[in-house]
Amino acid sequence: MRKPAAEDACRILVTGSELVELKRHAHEIPECPGLDRRIQRYNGRGSLKMSCDELDWLVAVLDAVLHDPKGYPCVEYEPWKLEYVQAADERCVTCRQLFDRLRQESDRMFEAARKKRTNGKRPRKLGEGKRR
Repeated sequence: MRKPAAEDACRILVTGSELVELKRHAHEIPECPGLDRRIQRYNGRGSLKMSCDELDWLVAVLDAVLHDPKGYPCVEYEPWKLEYVQAADERCVTCRQLFDRLRQESDRMFEAARKKRTNGKRPRKLGEGKRR
């Protein structure tokens, strides 16, 4: 996987309880090698830098976590156990806020990339072309 260029990289600040929830659910994503380790090392100082693809995968993981039919899965690391809590739980609400922020950033980056690709040109209609 290539390193993100400056224009297609996302920098986002995650602190406090949002950081705890991010670390709780940022497990190994095969399509994003190293992202889980970067998130686990991230301490909330400065911005977390991710590529657009990594951001999209992280949004997809949090979306799957939030829409689990059993409830909100909370992984406790000592000992490794999994418990499901209601959607009104403080941890779930915090994760929802983080998910919304990351999704908004992902949407913003998608729109910026789309505008860059089209470069301000409107698409041609059928039959339009060079006039002689």
